[in-house]
Amino acid sequence: MHESTKGAVLLERRIVVDDAAIAAVARAIGTPSAEATARLVPFFAPTLGGEHLVVDGIGLDLNRALLGGLHYEWVRPFAVGETLDVRLSVEDVFQRGSNQFGVLVAEFRDEDGELVQRQSTTFIERQDG
Repeated sequence: MHESTKGAVLLERRIVVDDAAIAAVARAIGTPSAEATARLVPFFAPTLGGEHLVVDGIGLDLNRALLGGLHYEWVRPFAVGETLDVRLSVEDVFQRGSNQFGVLVAEFRDEDGELVQRQSTTFIERQDG
């Protein structure tokens, strides 16, 4: 990963919460409360710009990459049909021991600019050894 990407904005996009996406997540969860849960987590922000957005954006070597953590801060559930502005940025890239860490943060805001959800995703690039 490239430490120079710290602070970079990887994606700014307007999206619509799609009923089909919520339904697909709910089916995958498959529990009585699946639809309510799906309205909390219909998006994994690092994939919103396509498979190479993050990989190329921070220089992540997929042969050595691990998902180190995923943290959600919810203000409210997503509403089907609502329009959101999403911004995905590189909060930090740092070395700890022989491994490198990249922290990406996505904020989903409604049409009034109010925060709906904040996601923080940590990727680890382990050193071969």
